[in-house]
Amino acid sequence: MSTSAVAVSEPRLERALSLSSCITITTGAVIGVGLFTTGSAAAVSMGTSAIIATVIAFLMVLWPSLLYGEMGAALPLAGGTYAFAKRAISYPVGIFCSWNYTVAQIGIAGAEALAFANYFGCLLNFLGYTSPVNEKVLASGLIVLFVLINYFGIKAAGKFQNAFMFFFWGMSTIWFFNVLKDVDFANFMPLFAGIPHEVTSMAQLIVAVWWCFAGFETVVGMGSEIEFPQITIPRALIISPFIVYGVNALFYWFLIGITPLDMVSDVSGATAPFASAMNAAGIVGLPAIILCLGITFGGDFSTMNPCITGPSRYMYTMSKDGCFPKVLGKLHPKYKSPYVAVLTIGVIVLFLIWSGSIAIIAAMCAFSQMICYMIGFLSYIFLYKKEPGLSRPWVAPLGTVGAVVNLIVYGVVMVLAVDWSALPYNLVLCAACLAYYFFEVRNRPMPETAKELEASELVLKAPDAEEMASLNKEYRCWKWGAVIVFVVASGAFALGTLL
Repeated sequence: MSTSAVAVSEPRLERALSLSSCITITTGAVIGVGLFTTGSAAAVSMGTSAIIATVIAFLMVLWPSLLYGEMGAALPLAGGTYAFAKRAISYPVGIFCSWNYTVAQIGIAGAEALAFANYFGCLLNFLGYTSPVNEKVLASGLIVLFVLINYFGIKAAGKFQNAFMFFFWGMSTIWFFNVLKDVDFANFMPLFAGIPHEVTSMAQLIVAVWWCFAGFETVVGMGSEIEFPQITIPRALIISPFIVYGVNALFYWFLIGITPLDMVSDVSGATAPFASAMNAAGIVGLPAIILCLGITFGGDFSTMNPCITGPSRYMYTMSKDGCFPKVLGKLHPKYKSPYVAVLTIGVIVLFLIWSGSIAIIAAMCAFSQMICYMIGFLSYIFLYKKEPGLSRPWVAPLGTVGAVVNLIVYGVVMVLAVDWSALPYNLVLCAACLAYYFFEVRNRPMPETAKELEASELVLKAPDAEEMASLNKEYRCWKWGAVIVFVVASGAFALGTLL
């Protein structure tokens, strides 16, 4: 069967995601509840020194983002790191990566859904009401909502993602202006005063802040659904880290500025540091409502959406490759979504929420996600060795050096970030994955149709002059927006240290 025959006889994923959607998917996957819990708790405990941890975390994702930008432009395929690893290293390594990625995303999806239920309850309390609905019911309803959105295809998922992210940014801006008058510059300590003397303690705080940057590679998992991916993917991954840095730094700045110095220990130990800080500062009413609205219907929603979209694409691609049941590789005839994979992800998350197992899966996230990143860096190195002639429309600066450096850095971070109580479950997952490959996949050759379909996905259309002008205009708007946010956030901390 020829490549063109495969393209005609089988439904194809639709290339419909623009640069804007790629950026909101990437930033939305990163900017979640972690910013308002563990990240902010670490930031307020460090005071002004939080900007140092934020810069380090930013640098820890900037170079990897560029590496993924290069691989995503060269191999814009569904499945992201799985697609890279199976081609660059080996098929079993790709499968191993995919299992870990899927578990990480399922854990984040369930945890975000339950966090939404908690923040929604806080929102109702601020409005003078009590939630009559159990948190598991609310979380389940949210999962069903995002399964439906993704069932209707990538166009719907992209449009909703833009709406969620812009709502979050809009509500955040309103909140910033509402509490600006309450910022006390006396709360900003000297720049290095909040750095712990123990190296391990400092490393753990950096890891807590870095966790608010994790997920930067999400969009490459949807490579087969991005318009002009050879241009769009690297641009999205250049811009997104700067936006995430700016948003995180601004929230940390406001949190430090409104937290009275004698309440720092209480706020840093709270499960909802922003709510505790506002209560300590006497900021009640409208600002609290605005913040909760932004977190629940913006931050939570923008994280939940990619958590369903991403793993369903990994599952779909593995089905096409013959290592998962064929039914998971079915596309909706109208919406071109891998609807069976989407529904399957939803059912798994619902089961874990109601069984109470989601806490275990969520605790496994850090280890599983680190494994995927390290496999991604190895894939970059091996891809140059195995396919030096591969067309690379965009090349990361000092890419091989960056892959080696980040492989070491992320290995250290994995040791520091791992939840030791969850490690046995991670090891069981890894063993189960290897056993699955050995007994179920090892002697099953990858279908020729899968190879031909992948080859057809790499035949990319080049934009015409009008399309290129539109792409460049959109890129300039996002680039300047990212620069402004980056400069404002950095300037705010500089001002805090000077006054």
